Amino acid sequence: MAVTVHALLPYINFLVASSALAFQITVLYPSHQVLKQEQAALLRTYHELKIQRFAELERRMDGLERRMQTGAR
Repeated sequence: MAVTVHALLPYINFLVASSALAFQITVLYPSHQVLKQEQAALLRTYHELKIQRFAELERRMDGLERRMQTGAR
């Protein structure tokens, strides 16, 4: 029995590896592309919100600077 298992082991290994590769190509890779697109959209949204926040902070700083300049005179 041990001889037949050792003789069949390379074929079983090839079958398992081929099945794993087929699963990766047909299931995981397409879902990876979807996740990549969703992540890109989230990053764009995040950067847009960050730019808006910086613009708001800059506007507030300008207002504070103007108040300090008018109060110092």
